[in-house]
Amino acid sequence: MTVTATTAGTVVDAVRRWARERPGRTAFTFLDHEAHPDGVPVSLTWAELDARACGVAAELRRRCAPGDRALLLLPQGLDYVVAFVACLYADVPAVPLFPITGDGHRERLDGILRDCAPKVALTAAPVALDLDVVVVGSVPPSAEPPVRRLGGPAYLQYTSGSTRTPAGVVVTDRNFQVNVRQALTAYGLADVEAAPVSWLPLFHDMGLVLGVGVALTTGVEAVLMDPLAFLYRPSRWLRALHGRRHVISAGPNFAYDLCVRRVSAADRSGLDLSGVVALINGSEPVRAATLAGFQEAFGPCGLRSDAQRPSYGLAEATVFVTAAARPTSTGFDRAALARGRAVPTDDPERASVLVGCGRAVDQHLAIVDPSTGSPVDGDRVGEIWVCGENVSPGYWSAGDGFGARLDVPGLPEGPWLRTGDLGVLHEGQLHVVGRIKDLIVVDGRNHYPQDVEAVVEEADDVIRRGHVAAFAVPTDEGEAMVVVAERAAEVPREAVDQTRVRGTVRAAVSRRYDVRVRDVLVVEPGSVPKTSSGKLSRAACRDRYLAGLLPAS
Repeated sequence: MTVTATTAGTVVDAVRRWARERPGRTAFTFLDHEAHPDGVPVSLTWAELDARACGVAAELRRRCAPGDRALLLLPQGLDYVVAFVACLYADVPAVPLFPITGDGHRERLDGILRDCAPKVALTAAPVALDLDVVVVGSVPPSAEPPVRRLGGPAYLQYTSGSTRTPAGVVVTDRNFQVNVRQALTAYGLADVEAAPVSWLPLFHDMGLVLGVGVALTTGVEAVLMDPLAFLYRPSRWLRALHGRRHVISAGPNFAYDLCVRRVSAADRSGLDLSGVVALINGSEPVRAATLAGFQEAFGPCGLRSDAQRPSYGLAEATVFVTAAARPTSTGFDRAALARGRAVPTDDPERASVLVGCGRAVDQHLAIVDPSTGSPVDGDRVGEIWVCGENVSPGYWSAGDGFGARLDVPGLPEGPWLRTGDLGVLHEGQLHVVGRIKDLIVVDGRNHYPQDVEAVVEEADDVIRRGHVAAFAVPTDEGEAMVVVAERAAEVPREAVDQTRVRGTVRAAVSRRYDVRVRDVLVVEPGSVPKTSSGKLSRAACRDRYLAGLLPAS
């Protein structure tokens, strides 16, 4: 039976439909790698999901009024799905988070508590909080039907905070359904039964839409696993993809590098990836070398050359904005790019290579001068603006939403979302250049930190890849560039010569970008801060550097 994402009713209507029409079919399977290293599949049918969600929803209604917020403080697993659906059933907006462990998590939780004032927390075990607590696994199933939604937020997606304090993005039922449909259309899976497989955290925007949203809105089975299970043994993810048809999955760029480095020839033996239609690569800068290396490693396993799908998205647009039809990359003249123009070049010594992230599907995208609010010419770098039914009405704590306007023939007037990201359209494809807030301006020239970081990673063997932050610091002469890089775990601390590394990095960056690096600091593994979704937090790294809080190796 072919099922496409429905936008005729609510997500609740869709889940109730699957519970009626296919009660015994599997809705979600969680691969439990704690029970066995190879993963024990634990499943939930549509009828079971409906009954369990009704039970938790009834408990929520006893404690909450419609519109009250509920924190999801649960580990990855089927209870997380039950809790999310129960919030929809009770008309209580969910706030997808994670179990609170450590001071860093607690600090983030306290900020969210202040921002959205939740009434209840859904957990896996009793926990000490100044909130009502519902232990999801202890609530019995129920036949009590869901309440009718009032049309408010479906959930609040808190941003990862890579350049700002985490903020609660309001996602409506309509946003959620529309974005699932847009994504399935973009990845060629709108008219088939897609097979979503995901290790991404369910509190993350892509993890929630891919791991839960596709199944809820289309009635297919989703296969989930714990992020740590993937990180400890990346081959587990690939084994979950093995032999399935119409597979869609996703990961940030580092995940594909990790697979190439740590999935052995023995693990690749017999692996069948011929049914993988879309491996989404997003969340962090997509690197051409990563795409090529992954294809070289897993093409012999049947992976199609067009299966890797570089993409662009953000929580404020629910998640999905653009997707490439296949991996492509273009070299742009670095000097021109620093002046805000994208000029292709075949000279590898002069090129900054950017991967194409494709086109928007069923939404609008424009490249706009962030200072004037006017669209720029085709070869100009500008801010990425997005308009569509998937765009959130705004942040929970700010009532004005995303209301930018454009006066351009052929495009809607608005409202437009100003993403804060810089990009350029080349041959119809979006190429993401960086974040406006991360841009480093030295002597009047723009430098994009991810380009500098890529050069630094290759400059010296003591540097840990994926854990380098370049940023600007204020000086009496204007902004200056600083680089903080973690020591590679396999390199002994006593083997780090700060003076030598500083000279090596400065020479490499100067040779490539003709800019002086004011300071280079090699720090201990785990010192470069990242967000809850694994993105570099250059702003936090800069703050720690200026405060002298980074432990040098």
